[in-house]
Amino acid sequence: MGNKTIIKRVLSVTAAIMLTSCSKELSMLPKNAVVGVDAITGESTAQIVLNGAYFRFANGNASNYTDWTYHELPGSVFAGYLGNGFGIADSQESNNYTTSSPFVQPIWNNNYQLVEASNDLISGISKLSAGAFTGSRRNEMLGEARFLRAYADFRILSFFGQWWDISSKFGIVIRDQPSAVSNIARPRSNVSASYDFIISDLDFAIANAPATNPDYYATRWAAMALKMRVLISRGAAGDYVQVIALAEAIKQSGIYTLENNLKDIFYVKGLGSSEVILGVQPYTGQEKALTNLSRTYYPGNINYYVTKKSLKDLLGGDPRGAWLVGKENFYIALAPDTYYFQKYIVYGAMPTQLSETAYAFRLSEVYLLESEATIRSGGNLGQAKTLLKAVMTRAGVTDFSAIDQANTTDEMLLQNYYEIVRNLVGEDGADWMALLRLPLATITQLRPTITSSQQYILPIPASELQANPDIGPQNPGY
Repeated sequence: MGNKTIIKRVLSVTAAIMLTSCSKELSMLPKNAVVGVDAITGESTAQIVLNGAYFRFANGNASNYTDWTYHELPGSVFAGYLGNGFGIADSQESNNYTTSSPFVQPIWNNNYQLVEASNDLISGISKLSAGAFTGSRRNEMLGEARFLRAYADFRILSFFGQWWDISSKFGIVIRDQPSAVSNIARPRSNVSASYDFIISDLDFAIANAPATNPDYYATRWAAMALKMRVLISRGAAGDYVQVIALAEAIKQSGIYTLENNLKDIFYVKGLGSSEVILGVQPYTGQEKALTNLSRTYYPGNINYYVTKKSLKDLLGGDPRGAWLVGKENFYIALAPDTYYFQKYIVYGAMPTQLSETAYAFRLSEVYLLESEATIRSGGNLGQAKTLLKAVMTRAGVTDFSAIDQANTTDEMLLQNYYEIVRNLVGEDGADWMALLRLPLATITQLRPTITSSQQYILPIPASELQANPDIGPQNPGY
């Protein structure tokens, strides 16, 4: 987080907005989401600051607009399934990133802003006694805040740290207190310590976050799902067994079920689907904005992204291909072999609240991570196939020959990866992380532009290296 951000935050603390509504609607979040510890005097004010943290999670802004572009796009662009619809040469599409690559600064800024908002809430609540809150609400709020901090920290580790090497020194800058000029300079922690810090937050969230909440607010089940992501990436002894146990706990909660028709989540039900564990609710009227999220997939937008041939080919013969992939891109001459990406909106349709909705965690991912953990732990491949088929069936798939013919660990991991792409492309980077969990030789075969693990992560933004002199060296290769 740069010095300018810190100064702006300090100056804005006294202007923290007080909401009088008890509604948890995203549209009721403070338009100035920069809130501070001093704003928390009891449960009602803590709720306001919690709303501010969710504002950061949703990447909201004062123009009544939530923007999950930097969640839906980067992973799928890096993995080669989505790309620039105008055919503009973009080095990040060939996995040659620089500090000026379009996704670098926004991913860094948004997640450290979420860390900062979470730290404000944690610090403010921790100074108050349990008597200042109703029932268990104090710990529930702390659980939600620590989930949000863990979510942000894991995204930072995933995009900027050597998460695949537990012995690496290139972890994250751990910030566990509200920022001030006195603590802005801080070195990166190593990867092992980064994982430990994230998991500690998640264990607290699992124990204390609410069991039920609106689908755009965190629960202990969302914390379990995030811990599955973290553990499948770390891959240390016992991690895969924990992933399986967490998946079973979520499935047996009785709260979530796989949607009978995958398409209905995005075209009919949205956050009302029983499969959604955590999503992002748009502002009221957001669909009318000229720069709304849905227009990311429409050729009239300045930032326009489309389906690439790799995704169309992967969906060949799959019923999802008929609705995920639209007709040829209007700018086909500039961007050959590209097509409209229709996961959220059909080409030509008017944006709606539904098409503006985003998804952080769905039960399909829980099944697919459990399947992967089963495969990686040396478990029964038949059980992994059952999990895969359960997800694919809900997408209308009836031909399971490729799954049935996969009889080795490597073959099953590849099939599991393919389904992660087909099911979760364009959501929250699951396709990218699943690709990078494969051996480098396999990654290079699937994505020839990746020939080194240095390309797994982005460079630290130049502004951060300047603002934080103690951070240490730039990521290798940059």
